[in-house]
Parts: sequence; C-alpha cells; structure tokens
Amino acid sequence: MKKNLIKLIGVMIAIIVVLSSCSDSTEEADPCQNGPELSIDNITISIEGQSNGAIEVSANNGTSPYMYSIDGINFQNDGSFTDLEANDYTLTVKDANNCTVSEMATVTEVPEVSYASEIRPIIDTNCQLSSCHGDNQGIPSFATYADVSANANGIKFRTGNGSMPPAGPLPDAQVQLISDWVDQGAPNN
Repeated sequence: MKKNLIKLIGVMIAIIVVLSSCSDSTEEADPCQNGPELSIDNITISIEGQSNGAIEVSANNGTSPYMYSIDGINFQNDGSFTDLEANDYTLTVKDANNCTVSEMATVTEVPEVSYASEIRPIIDTNCQLSSCHGDNQGIPSFATYADVSANANGIKFRTGNGSMPPAGPLPDAQVQLISDWVDQGAPNN
C-alpha cells in the first residue's frame, strides 16, 4: 500500500508539474506592437494654381515590404506622391502584417516667381555691380540667367543668412522671392 501511495503521489506531482508548465493565455503577440514608422522625407511646394507639389515618404521597422497611401485607400509600392495641389494630406504606410501608421503633411502654395520681372531686378540692383558679381575677377558673374541659375542655391543660402549682398541684408520680401524662385526650380520665366 505504501508503494501505491508513493506511486500515486509521484503521478500527482507529475500532473501538477505538467499543468503548471502550460500557459493559460491563448493570446498571440500583437504583430503591430513593433509596427512600421513613417518618415516624411521631402515636401515640394506647389505653385499657385498648379498641381505640381510632391511628397516623399519612407518607412522603417515593422515587416517589409511596405505599401504607401495618400488617401488611406489606394496603396502603392513607393513613397513618392507627385502632381499634388496645395492641401493637407494624410500619408499612410502599411507593412506586410497589415500594420499601419499615418501622419499629416501639408503641401503649401506659393505664387509663381518671375525671373525676368522679380529676380533679375534684385540681382541687377544689389549683386551685379562692378564691385561684386559684375566684372570682379574670382567671384562668379551674375550677368546672365545661366550664371544666376548655376548659383541659385548659393544665392538663396547667402541672401537667407544675410551674408549677401555685402552692403547689407535684403528686405525680407526680396529674400522670400529668391527662396521661392529657387524652390520652384529657378525657372527662366
């Protein structure tokens, strides 16, 4: 009888051990707990009255491949959205587990800036002087559109930080015109 009691106790201990090692939880880990993250990489302005803005987004984390949407309904393989009018957009990335994350982005509208009637007069009055970007050796000439457009990013940077022209900073409105013109691709218009 003592042997049977010891066997019975051994069986009961084995059952308790097996039961305690089983999990009561039937829940699986949430695949979206470490879901994708959305990064807005670039927003291009839209020129007034046109649909030429753009937004570029990318994703990381989550499970690739990623799909991208600008309306939450239609998804595409890449994160480039073009031909956008000025507006607020909800961008969404969806990973292979159908986990999604969204962020808002705004394409702003600026008036079209004319090189001939707005930028060229600023250059002629403030930069294309014999003591600066005129005939001065070693400093780029701003005599032609090609000269100005080749240096457009530098002009935007230097007028933006007030280091050009040397006579003193341009008025804010002129600095903004130059910035907008460069952001519009420095067109010869």
